[in-house]
Amino acid sequence: MLQFGMRSCAAAVFVLALSACGGGGGSAPPGNSFGPPVGSGTGSGPSSPSGSPASSPSASSSSTPVPQSAQTYHGCSVFPGGSYYSGSIAGASIDDHSSAYISGAVQAGNTSGFFASTGYERVNLASNSTPLLQVHQKTSYHHFPVPYPWRSSFYIEKLVDAHAIVVDTQSCHVYESYDTTYSGALAAFSGANWSLTKPFVPLAPDNPSSMASGLSLFAGMVQWEDFQSGAIRHALNWAAPDGTVSHWNFVVPASDTGGSGFDGRSSYQIPFGARLRLRASFDTRGWGPQATMVANAMKTYGIYLADVGTSGNGLYFANTVTGQNPWNLGDLSALGKITISDFDVIALPPIQTIPH
Repeated sequence: MLQFGMRSCAAAVFVLALSACGGGGGSAPPGNSFGPPVGSGTGSGPSSPSGSPASSPSASSSSTPVPQSAQTYHGCSVFPGGSYYSGSIAGASIDDHSSAYISGAVQAGNTSGFFASTGYERVNLASNSTPLLQVHQKTSYHHFPVPYPWRSSFYIEKLVDAHAIVVDTQSCHVYESYDTTYSGALAAFSGANWSLTKPFVPLAPDNPSSMASGLSLFAGMVQWEDFQSGAIRHALNWAAPDGTVSHWNFVVPASDTGGSGFDGRSSYQIPFGARLRLRASFDTRGWGPQATMVANAMKTYGIYLADVGTSGNGLYFANTVTGQNPWNLGDLSALGKITISDFDVIALPPIQTIPH
């Protein structure tokens, strides 16, 4: 059973869904886990971060990923021309302290394999004719500056997080929310929205999205459309075991943090928004096509630390629009052979800290 608390979240084992957790400077009340108000994601990104917290030593500057524009979804480009999700990092530099970050996470208890969370998340498709509803805020320090396209038939994730994802396939805009409810009126705890036709724009610091990190849940999910296209052409979102990564630190493109206190002793704690790359030498011979495709994406585009959970290292998978779960769990079980020790941390931007 998945439970929430202040700055904590849960991810279930193999067939259960991941659970978001949040930042907001520790202001989230018990039973909720996200931080202060979020913007639309369509304006300017946050100012360049400077400095690194004393609790997390500084690292070398990051290499620029190679921009690509191959990812599309129901006729919409998905953050084209940028590098945060669509850029290859196959040749990007490894952080000077990569081994220390990985060792710190392992020492804190991150020793399990990766798993695919399937069967729970779904993307709702909207159009210009879909009614727009103001999202009622569930707390005074989160607000939704724009209305969301919404129909009573739209799907809300049915486990703890109650994620809702809506893509307007005419305006090519994505709307995301956390702790979503609908009973004649639409309400949520936190969320964010972005134009899909532009490069991904990070939220301002101290702002979550539908995930603790402030990253886009939709952009980092494995979609069935990815598999149908023959390749995953974007970075993936990853939820680490709670207590094995930094509680307070993040790097762009993340904008917030989450989870409970770090369970280890190392000062090298992986910050939210860190991008990790599966080593090219990792052997996937004999794997099925679905797990192989995921591993190849990890090698080419990497994974973002986007959230934390209680079990294993989780990856977000979406059902088809109809709600069918097409994923082959036997095939995807091979991902359990991958552990965090098989990754390198790509050179980190300057680390920022959420006040606490």
